[in-house]
Amino acid sequence: MPIRSSFIARQLTLGLALAGAFTLASAADFVGRGVFNFKSDAGCPFAALAGPGNDCNRLALDDPDTRAALDSAAHTIRFVNTRSYNEKTIVGDVLLQGSGRARSGQRVPLTFHALVSRSGSEWSVSSHAHSPMGGEFSDIRIDPYQIVVVNEATTDHVLLTADQVVEALAKPSLTARLANVLVQVEDNRTNGARDADITIGLGLSKASKSVARARFHAPAARGMQLAEAMQQGNWTLELQALSGQIPHQVVQRDMFLYGLESQSLLQPLLQRGFRKNEKLVLGAANGKGYVRYDGQQREFAGADAAARAFLQDSFIGLVLGWQQQTPQTTKAKADGR
Repeated sequence: MPIRSSFIARQLTLGLALAGAFTLASAADFVGRGVFNFKSDAGCPFAALAGPGNDCNRLALDDPDTRAALDSAAHTIRFVNTRSYNEKTIVGDVLLQGSGRARSGQRVPLTFHALVSRSGSEWSVSSHAHSPMGGEFSDIRIDPYQIVVVNEATTDHVLLTADQVVEALAKPSLTARLANVLVQVEDNRTNGARDADITIGLGLSKASKSVARARFHAPAARGMQLAEAMQQGNWTLELQALSGQIPHQVVQRDMFLYGLESQSLLQPLLQRGFRKNEKLVLGAANGKGYVRYDGQQREFAGADAAARAFLQDSFIGLVLGWQQQTPQTTKAKADGR
C-alpha cells in the first residue's frame, strides 16, 4: 500500500519503553515534554497487553513550550503552544486505537496516528492509519476524539474531527493513493512456523528494496495469547535495519516516544541512527529482562512493558502481534502509511 516515506522510517525505528508514561484522568492538563497513555473505550489491539484499564491510547508532547488538555468526556484533545518555530516542527502527537471489519468479515485492529506541528506560528497536522492487512474497513469502532489547537487569538481551531478519523480508517487505501511510496510486508514464516517474522520493503513489489526485518520469538507462544506467552519469561523482540537510510531525526524522536533516551547502551543509536544490518533486541530469559545492541547486552527491567507497548503502538508491532496470533495463510499486504 502507498505510504509516506518519512512515516515508514518512523515505524522502522524500534523505540520501545514508555518510561515515565502514566494514565490520564477523564480531564487533565499537561505541560512540557512527555508521553502519556489514556483509556481506549473502543478497546485495544491486543487487550491483554494493555491491562485491565485498556490504557492504549497515547498523547505525546515534544517540548517544554507545549501544553495539552485531554477531556475524555467531551472527547477533545486541545494543544496550546505560542512559540514561533523557524521550520516545521513536530510539537506533539495523538495515537488512537480501534478496530474495523474487513471485507472477509474478520474484525481487525486499526490505529489512527496524528502528528501535530508548528511552522512559525501556524499549526498543521498529518495523519495516517495502521492496519495489519490492506483493503477498506466497515463498522469502525474508535473513540470519537477531535483534535483542537488554540491560535494566537486564543480561539479554538479544529485540526481533525472524529468523522475524519473514521474516514481515514475506513478507506486507508484511498488515502494511500496520494503518497509516493509503496510498502511491502513479507511474511517470512515457512512450514507452519509460529514465530512472527516479517520483512519490510519500500517500492513496487518487483522493485522493492528491503529496509528492515522484525521478529517476535516466544517459545511458549504456540496456542497461547501474546501476554500469556510473555509472562513465561522467555521471549525476544528483534528489529534489524537492512538499510542505513533511516533518518537520524526519526530515530531520535522514536527514542523519546518510547523512553530510550537515557539508556547508556543506546547512546550511539541516539547520536547517529541505525547503520545497515545493526540489530536492536528486547527480551527476557527466565523472567529477567534485557536490551541488546551492537553486540552488547544489559539488564533492562522494563523490557516486558516496553515490548508490550511496541506491539500495540507501532505499525511493525501491530503486524507482528497480529501475525503471532493468526495462522499462516496466503501472504497479504499490510497498510502502514
